[in-house]
Amino acid sequence: MGIAVIATIVESLLAITRPRFFETELGFQGELLAELRARLANVGLPGDAVVEQEYQKRLRDHGIDVRPDLIVHIQTPAGGNRRQGNFAVFELNRSAGPHEASEDFENLDTVLQALDYPIGVFINIASSRTQAASYRGPFKDRIHFLAVRLRNGQVHLKHAYYEGEAVVEERRVREAG
Repeated sequence: MGIAVIATIVESLLAITRPRFFETELGFQGELLAELRARLANVGLPGDAVVEQEYQKRLRDHGIDVRPDLIVHIQTPAGGNRRQGNFAVFELNRSAGPHEASEDFENLDTVLQALDYPIGVFINIASSRTQAASYRGPFKDRIHFLAVRLRNGQVHLKHAYYEGEAVVEERRVREAG
């Protein structure tokens, strides 16, 4: 199922073609939310999975107080186990260098640890750098690093992930028109 989730994320990113959305993190995040929501039913996730943005993880309920940019999960009923029904957690940044990315990596590590999300996603908007090589946390096997930008009328996407200690990088290009 993880492969289908990652493929859906990549498809959603490649579908964002308006230059305006690459100008701000919040604008891009909103468009990614819409693209993910449109494709989520086709992934085959169990239950009634939803995509939510800026969902506050409360210390009392979740054991953490991080506000991830996006999450894909099944809403937990009152008194339910909040470590179940979680699929992906996202942190987005615009043109992040290693220092800015490390702050997002810390947030991903916190959520992955506390709530057992199987997939963490870092997206570097308007950049060609995934920042995967600067990740130093314990979840190399669960985080996917993506960089997406517009160049010459095309969406350029890099997807990086770890295989053991090595970073593997894949590239995709899509016409924006």
